[in-house]
Amino acid sequence: MSVDMDVLEFDPSKINWDGLKTPYRFLIDTFVAIEKTTSRLKIIDCLTNMLRTITYHDPESVLPAVWLSSNAIAPSYEGIELGIGSQILTKAITSVSGASSKTLKQYYIKYGDWGDVAYAAKVSVRTLMEPKPLTVGKVYDTFISISKLRGLGVVDQKTNLVKKLLISCKGEEIRYLTRTLVQNLRIGAVKTTCLIALAHAFCLTRPTNMVIGEPLDDKNRLFVEDVSKESKDSLNTKLKAAEKLLKECYAQFPNYNGIVKCLLEHPIEKLLDFCHLTVGVPLRPMLGEITRDLGQVFKNFEGILFNCEYKYDGQRAQIHMDTNEKVTIFSRNLENMTDKFPDVVKLIPQICLNNVNSFILDCEIVAINPEGIIQNFQTLTNRSRKNVELSSITIPIHIFAFDLMYLNGESLLKKSLRERRELLRARFAEIPNRFTYVNHIETLDPEEIHLFFKESIEFGCEGIMIKILDDPPNNLENKIRMNLLTSYEPDKRIKSWLKVKKDYVDGIGDSLDVVPIAAWYGNGRKAGWWSPILLAIYNPDAETFEGVCKCMSGFSDEFYKELKSRYSQENDNISKQKKWYFDVDDSLRPDAWFEPIEVWEIKGSDITISPVYKAAIGKVDPNKGLSLRAPRFIRVREDKNIVDATTSKQLAELFYKQIKERKVEEFIEESENV
Repeated sequence: MSVDMDVLEFDPSKINWDGLKTPYRFLIDTFVAIEKTTSRLKIIDCLTNMLRTITYHDPESVLPAVWLSSNAIAPSYEGIELGIGSQILTKAITSVSGASSKTLKQYYIKYGDWGDVAYAAKVSVRTLMEPKPLTVGKVYDTFISISKLRGLGVVDQKTNLVKKLLISCKGEEIRYLTRTLVQNLRIGAVKTTCLIALAHAFCLTRPTNMVIGEPLDDKNRLFVEDVSKESKDSLNTKLKAAEKLLKECYAQFPNYNGIVKCLLEHPIEKLLDFCHLTVGVPLRPMLGEITRDLGQVFKNFEGILFNCEYKYDGQRAQIHMDTNEKVTIFSRNLENMTDKFPDVVKLIPQICLNNVNSFILDCEIVAINPEGIIQNFQTLTNRSRKNVELSSITIPIHIFAFDLMYLNGESLLKKSLRERRELLRARFAEIPNRFTYVNHIETLDPEEIHLFFKESIEFGCEGIMIKILDDPPNNLENKIRMNLLTSYEPDKRIKSWLKVKKDYVDGIGDSLDVVPIAAWYGNGRKAGWWSPILLAIYNPDAETFEGVCKCMSGFSDEFYKELKSRYSQENDNISKQKKWYFDVDDSLRPDAWFEPIEVWEIKGSDITISPVYKAAIGKVDPNKGLSLRAPRFIRVREDKNIVDATTSKQLAELFYKQIKERKVEEFIEESENV
C-alpha cells in the first residue's frame, strides 16, 4: 500500500507497524510523494491516505501529523513559535555533521533551502550506534518543548534539542525536519488542502475504538461504511459535504486541537455540535466584495434596502469578552493583539450594559488626535506593538463597532444584519471619542449613497461599505439569493457586503494588494538597495503567487534601507532558488527570491495583457497573463496576510471592467517593461 494511491483503492489496514506508534518516516514518505506531483488532487489524496492510516492504527498521532503537515505547531492566535533561525541551525548542523559554517553557507548559496543544506551536510554521516527511529509524536512533542524555552541560554537549549532530532534522522527525514523547523515545508499543504484531506480521511475511516451512539439515517450520514457499496455520485456528494462541514467549522473555530479531538471521539456529522463559535477563539472574519461601479450595484439590487457605513482607515479587530470579563483582541489575521491595546481592554467593561456578560464584536480601531479627529492608518502603526503600558500611550484610539457575532452564550451568525445591529445598539453604550457605532445611513436612493460616499472621503475614510440588511425574498434564483444572505458568513466574501473605496472609483481600479517575491540589485543611486522589486498576486485555486509586475517607484530612501535590511541572508528570507509556489516566467531572473511575508498596496495606470507575467494567465488570454503598467508603491498593508492579496480572479475582473470603455488592443503589452 502506498499513500499516492487512489483513496477509493487504498486500505489503511494493509499497512502494519506492529502495534508501534506512527513512524516519522511514514510522514516523510508522504511528503516525498507529494513533492513529486503538481496535482492538487493528488496532494489531497496523499494526505488523506496518510491521515486515514494514522487514524486506523494510532489515533493519538493524528493531531501531531496534522500540525506537522500544515507548517505550524499551534493556532496562530496562541503565538506559539519555534523561533529557529540560522544561528541555531548552523550550530546544530555543524555539530552533527562535522561540516564547517563556511561549508553550510556555500550550500545555502547553492540550494537556498535549509532542508537541502542539512541533507547535503549530514546524509553521508554514519553514527556508531543506530539511533532509535523517530515517531511523529516524538518530533511534535520536541517542537512544543522548543517553543516553550525562554530566558538565559535559550539558544544553546534549542540547539541541543535540534541536534538530538537531527542525530535520529535518516535520509529524507533530515531534509523535511529541517524545513519544518524553519516553517518552509514546501509540500503545498496549506489550510484549504489540509482541511479537505482531513474531511476526506474521517469520511472514509474511523478510529477502531470510537463508540458510536445512535446511528444517523442515510440522508444525514457522511461516513462511508463500505466504499465498494457506494455509488460514485453518492460518494462524491458525501466527500463534498464533509469538505463543506470542515471549512464551516474551521471558519468559526480555527483550531486543529479541538477539531481533531472531536473527530476522534465523535462521528464527523457531529463536528459543529462541539466545535463552534467560542469566546476566546477568533473566527475568520467575513469580507466585503470589491465593487467599482455603483451604478451596476443599483441595477442588480434594485429595490433592496441598503445599509451604508463609513469604511474607516484603521485596523479591523475582533473584541472578545468572556463571563469573567476577560477581554481579548484579535486582528484580521487572527493574531492576538491584546497587549497592544491596554486602553481598549480597560474601556470594554464601561461600554457593556448590565445584561451583557459575554460577546464577540467586529469593529475598526482608529487613531485619533487629542481633539478626537480621526487620523490615518499610518498614525495607528506608530503605536508600540507589544507589552504596551497605559502610561506610555501617546496615540489615543476610537473604536467604531459595526457587527455583533456572539452575545451572552449565543451565536448570532445566522441572524440577519438588521437583528445583529439592533442587538449591538441595544446592549452597548456609546462613549464619545472612545466607542461609537460606525456612521451609517439606510437608503434605496442612489444619489443619497453617492453623497454619503463623497462625505466619507472628505471625513478621511477609505470609502464606504454597502450591506444588505434583510434576507432577500424567496422568489429570487437560489444562486443569487445565497450571495445576498445577510447572515454573518465567516471567511467568505459575498455580494451582501460590498466595499467601495476611493481608489476603485477614481480610475481603473488601480489599487492592488500584492506580495513582494523577488528583487534585483539596484544600479546608480540605488546601488546597494533592492530595486526593482518583483510583485505577485495570489491564486487561491493553485495556492501559488503569480508575478504581476516590477516596481521601483514610490519608495523613499529610508524605505529602501529598511527593505535591504528586512530581506537579507541574516534574516534567512532570501535565496537564489525560486520557490515552487512562485509562478514566474523563466525570462525573469531576479538576483534574489524573497520569502513571501507581507502585503503591499500599489497603484498603476493600466492593467495590460502581458506575454511575460503570469498573473491571471488563462483568464483573459489562454497563453498570456496580466500586468500593471507604471506601478507605484503606496504602503505596507500590515493588516493583511499574504493569502489576502489580490487574487487572479479579481485582477481579471478589473481588466474586463477597464476595457468596457476602451479597446482591448490598447492594453496588450508588446514586451516586458520595468
